[in-house]
Amino acid sequence: MIARSLVLLLLFTLSACQPGDDGLALQADYLKRLNGALDGAGVEPFDSKRLAQYRLPARRLRVSEISDIRISLLDLLIDVRRCPDLQLLISERNSILGKQMQPSSRLGYEGDLLRAIDACRAYLQTQPDQSLNQTLATLQAQKRYQLLQVYWNALNASPEFEHSLRFSQQALPVSATRENPAVQALAQLAQVGSQLPQQLPPATAQLDPLFFTLQADQQAPQLITSLLSLTDTLEQASALLEQRLRKRPLCPIGKPTQRARVMQNIFVKYYAGSLQPYLATVSQQGTQWSETLLQLASVEQIPPALDTYLQQLAGTEDSLWQGFQAANNRHVKAWQALLKSCAMAPGQSGWTDQP
Repeated sequence: MIARSLVLLLLFTLSACQPGDDGLALQADYLKRLNGALDGAGVEPFDSKRLAQYRLPARRLRVSEISDIRISLLDLLIDVRRCPDLQLLISERNSILGKQMQPSSRLGYEGDLLRAIDACRAYLQTQPDQSLNQTLATLQAQKRYQLLQVYWNALNASPEFEHSLRFSQQALPVSATRENPAVQALAQLAQVGSQLPQQLPPATAQLDPLFFTLQADQQAPQLITSLLSLTDTLEQASALLEQRLRKRPLCPIGKPTQRARVMQNIFVKYYAGSLQPYLATVSQQGTQWSETLLQLASVEQIPPALDTYLQQLAGTEDSLWQGFQAANNRHVKAWQALLKSCAMAPGQSGWTDQP
């Protein structure tokens, strides 16, 4: 437990040392160039205060009370020689450290405990007196019934899980990779939940690396920020393109003009050459991230506050993810319409891919 706390402290310290926000800078530069070339009335910088709408609900709204079913070695009178693992686990839970066990550690512990009960009952079934076996069977059923509550508390009360669902003050960096190990770790945790209570949770030694991966990650929080900032950037950029095409077409007679060539240069160099690769990274990460959040939301007994939040982030209607996709599609269509109006779209006579 002490080692885990030290790791978390180190990760928090490292996360405080952040480079410049080149993701937001890229978006601001694109908007500025587009606005200037189209003689726009100006653009608004991204307001980070808007991220507050994606604030993770308070822990007290996501964590539930679980009846504490304690096991006494004196009550069970377990034969230490025949059920050593169960005896050890019960002693561990009743120790001072065991009583302070973190919720995420308790999930693995409960899995180990139920496996030990299975092993002990297999031995007890060969004994004449079945009273202890029946007591353990009742305990086993009660513990299995609580597994989903234990699972959700393990996630919702862990700083690692909370970190992965909180927005960052920075957008995803331009150099970000398209695969995020933290999303894969979250997907594995979601799979654990989907298999409960029929399949027992893994041991703590297998679960801890997943939680550490969530805490070490900066990209999932940055992705939330990028999705909102890009939605804002793309909506403003699309409005500029659509307004110019509607009010003052660049090519009144449908043939390329000098101003249209400037716009084509912006399209090739700053949209296709700079912004679009960034959009592709965000889109690929976002696809995996949103699918994982919906997988997590499908686990039974999810606390309503968390379910609402996950739908707000990744749901199919009015979510952050859906808004980004809609803004991206709108922007592609806006560029297509403008370039086609000047016979400069890919495949038309005026097209060139050279800036």
